[in-house]
Amino acid sequence: MRKSTMFISAVLTTFALVMLYGVVSAYQNISNTTEVAALADNTATPEPTAEPTIEPTATPSIITPEQAAQLAAQVVGNTSLLSAESSSINGLNAYMITFTNNDVVYVGLDGQILGVQVAPVVVNVVTQAQAPAKHKDKNNNTSSSGEENHDGEPEHDD
Repeated sequence: MRKSTMFISAVLTTFALVMLYGVVSAYQNISNTTEVAALADNTATPEPTAEPTIEPTATPSIITPEQAAQLAAQVVGNTSLLSAESSSINGLNAYMITFTNNDVVYVGLDGQILGVQVAPVVVNVVTQAQAPAKHKDKNNNTSSSGEENHDGEPEHDD
């Protein structure tokens, strides 16, 4: 073998061994750290403290997005839900409930309906195409295609 091939092989082998040693030592350090932390957590005993007095306060109940969607479905009368997202309307945090027909209902975190946007109804109207205009030639004959043959007579399909 050539000397350059042997040199490259030795360098790559050394590099692989150094990397392997680094991985093994890092793994050992991590496992030792978690064992020490687990021992420290188990040996610590909390000191008894006086019980805090809990005063009854009126905390607003926050509804979940699922509850907001059910409430919005009852308001709109549609159960085809598309999405429920966190949003803001008039500076208040709310859920924006969107339905597949593009109706949108804003429900406050406390369950109040803050706004409803009903999607406009789109009606597709199909109109009949008008029949082609009839043309009269110089002999007062009518033709719908407007084409004449070489005789001056309208062309007829037989």
